[in-house]
Amino acid sequence: MDMNGIREKQLFKDKKELDKHVRSFLYKRKAALSDGTLEVLTYIWRHAVKFPGVAFPKRGTIVKSTGLSESTIVRALRCLVNEGLIRKETTKKPNGRQGGNLLIFLPQKDLFLPSDDTPSDILPNIPQKLETPCEDKPHSLKSAAETKKKQGETSFSKVVPFDHSYLPSFIPSSFIETCQPFIAAEEVLPAWRTVQSAYKQWKMQSPVEDYIVEINKTFKQAVFAYKKGIIRTELLRYFYGGLMEVFKQIVRKEGFASGEGLIFYDWLQ
Repeated sequence: MDMNGIREKQLFKDKKELDKHVRSFLYKRKAALSDGTLEVLTYIWRHAVKFPGVAFPKRGTIVKSTGLSESTIVRALRCLVNEGLIRKETTKKPNGRQGGNLLIFLPQKDLFLPSDDTPSDILPNIPQKLETPCEDKPHSLKSAAETKKKQGETSFSKVVPFDHSYLPSFIPSSFIETCQPFIAAEEVLPAWRTVQSAYKQWKMQSPVEDYIVEINKTFKQAVFAYKKGIIRTELLRYFYGGLMEVFKQIVRKEGFASGEGLIFYDWLQ
């Protein structure tokens, strides 16, 4: 390949800038990606260092290195292209015949990486599974009521002021509005990450934002149960359980599961 031509394709000045954009993408979209897609992303990210943001591994090399099937890799690359993280360009050999493919990372809009959540171990050349702030477990959350109880109050109180201007743009505004009367602004992000964690457990037909009505309703039900003292666990863990049950019902309606073999999730426990 023409190294000078490859250098002209890179859209980042250095690896640090590339890492920032990829991490921001993962922070927003990791919950919607399959494990195979994440593994392929990890591989090409590690091999986009010499020319920051440009990788050119052969498909067979990715298969051999990751142990994934060729069809899985094709789907993963298509997913990353559709997500707007990379684009594919076909090169030409000096004789005019088709050459290899370039995988070019694209700059991301609305970068968001809070300093306290930025993982320090997600860097190319580190042989370990990709981790991101979007975990697969529900997060712990102290409600506004718990904070007030320490001051002698026993009921949920509206948190004032509620400054949500710094919250990441990928959190739906209606979810922020639903949370506003019950939890502090800084606790909205963990709540939404809990939604993403539950969403990832099911192969949903549509983006998570399409289920925002059900999500908001489930959050309000969780708050109601918490206020009434029905639950004996953390608010977000109860919320997570409720989401799992709601998403299960949605999957059934969408026809992605027949209902056979599904285990009933008793989210009141």
